[in-house]
Amino acid sequence: MIRPVNSAKRPFLRMEAGAAINAGQVLVISSGEAVPAAGGASAATVVGVAVEDAASGALVYIYPPDQEFEFDIYQGGAVDVGALANQGEIYDIYVDGAAGDGSAEGEMYLDLNDTSGAIVALSKYDNTRRVATGSFTIASRYL
Repeated sequence: MIRPVNSAKRPFLRMEAGAAINAGQVLVISSGEAVPAAGGASAATVVGVAVEDAASGALVYIYPPDQEFEFDIYQGGAVDVGALANQGEIYDIYVDGAAGDGSAEGEMYLDLNDTSGAIVALSKYDNTRRVATGSFTIASRYL
């Protein structure tokens, strides 16, 4: 799951959901609506992170993308923990399934194995909790 480090930074954004959305998913714009991001999202425009679940066509509340977020680190690649050399690097997200697909339900993680399609700059990590803190690159953000 993806969570803001300081959720009181500013008011939520609101957009119409173009697909089923789960809380904590990175959202991008597609045809003027917010939809969950796919891996390799560098060509997409990040709107932020979903505050709560929303059905397709409903109004979704979104944490703005111009703040720090805490990301669970993807476990399953060659690199499962952060290291000093990772700080300052830009990484992609790993998307496991889709909201409502009956499997992983669209869980998203920071993938320390993938720098193609990268949208998140890593600032720090906690290997005990297996989380990393980072921010969306300016080039990928909507605002």
